[in-house]
Amino acid sequence: MNLAKNRNQDGTLITLTQACQESNLGATAVRKIAEESGAVRKIGRSYRIKKSIFFDYIEKVYAE
Repeated sequence: MNLAKNRNQDGTLITLTQACQESNLGATAVRKIAEESGAVRKIGRSYRIKKSIFFDYIEKVYAE
């Protein structure tokens, strides 16, 4: 397997799976919130979520 040597260690763009793990939400909920917040970045067929926008939106909209 060919692994990239210059991976983004701070993770500003994360995968759907990573967003699910970090937010403790399901894939459907993560997709919905990411679309609402404008955090989705599509690079070719790759679906990435901008971490800062996603979590800031959750804090702002879903805070009690």
